[in-house]
Amino acid sequence: MRALVSIFTALLIGISLYQLSFTWFVNKHEKEIGEKAVQYIKKTYPAAEQKYPGNKEAQDIYKDSLTYLTSAYRDSLLTASKDKTITWWGQSYQKSKESELLLGLDLQGGINVTMDIALDGLVKGLANNPKDPQLLNAIAEAQKLKLTSDQNFIDLFATAYAKLNPELKLASQFSNTNRNKLGINASNEQVISYIKGEANGAMSQTFQVLRRRIDKFGVAQPNINLDENRGIITVELAGATDPERVRRYLQSTANLQFWEVYTLNDPAIISAYQNADKALETVLYGTKNQAADSATLKTIDSLRAMKDSVSLAKADDLKKASDSAAQANRVNPLFRVLNPAQAYTDKETNRSSFGPAVGYSLIKDTSKVNQYLAIPAVKTISLLIQNSFGENKPVMTMEYFHKCCNCIS
Repeated sequence: MRALVSIFTALLIGISLYQLSFTWFVNKHEKEIGEKAVQYIKKTYPAAEQKYPGNKEAQDIYKDSLTYLTSAYRDSLLTASKDKTITWWGQSYQKSKESELLLGLDLQGGINVTMDIALDGLVKGLANNPKDPQLLNAIAEAQKLKLTSDQNFIDLFATAYAKLNPELKLASQFSNTNRNKLGINASNEQVISYIKGEANGAMSQTFQVLRRRIDKFGVAQPNINLDENRGIITVELAGATDPERVRRYLQSTANLQFWEVYTLNDPAIISAYQNADKALETVLYGTKNQAADSATLKTIDSLRAMKDSVSLAKADDLKKASDSAAQANRVNPLFRVLNPAQAYTDKETNRSSFGPAVGYSLIKDTSKVNQYLAIPAVKTISLLIQNSFGENKPVMTMEYFHKCCNCIS
């Protein structure tokens, strides 16, 4: 029996050490990455005392900026190293991070957020007339009652509406046989049941959206809970250190937007493309032929120095060949890195058309494309065509032109 207890004790100790080892490896890796980030910032940016000597206030602001840059660079390094092996038995940083012991908010620190789901907008959206004064007064009264009550907002709204409008039924505000199957004679209980069902669905959807957003914080096993009765969501992010980033992600509103896109079907876009290429050629090489390189010029000078007919003929031929090659290399500098999109043929109408992409660039050329499109002489091309779209279309600029380009590897 004693031997059996010893075996189980040894197994428990082994398992505990195994689980604890993930925390040790993760902390060791994150410490090394943090030191790299600090060293990088020190090498890249001057110290606060050196940049703002004698100005204490400016130094403090600058130090805050350096701290933010260090944290951002550290996070980028950790993200880049998620597949790096950090344990002796080949476990990656990402897997080890998921397996480390959770210390919780008390031991590890972090952020605790309580979010109140605003159901007043839902009630207005379900009502036949969201601007009805009787409805708005009941919503305002329910919001006041919620400050000192544990009841859910929908029940408080029903209580407030009955108090302010004792002779009216809720069906007068929400009955709609096409939308919710509630008749004008529906009881208050039926209306409240309908509103609660819609509210629970909205809260569940909000809860799922928040769960997906929380994955972006990079914390291990976050704790998120929904209290449908009180209409609140609590979030615990152990290890999170940026409250502003958390607030921005959790409170941001998702918007589906549609944008008009430019295509090469528009003659003005084709003209802008061609004129931008010509303007870039002028900026890069001037209006005359590009001169030969220094090595070629030395060879030509050497041949001409011999002053015999054969050497002079060779020098002239070499000069013509060099000028021809230089001329070929300078043509269409923009098209060389930003290839115009090709037309496709619609099988049903047999008509050729262009998609939303103006051009395509290799990933390795994107920095050069950005550099070319940022040249003032290239950007001013947009001024020549902005009137061709009419008053109801946005002004064409090279920024729009740039955004229409896709990058492929």
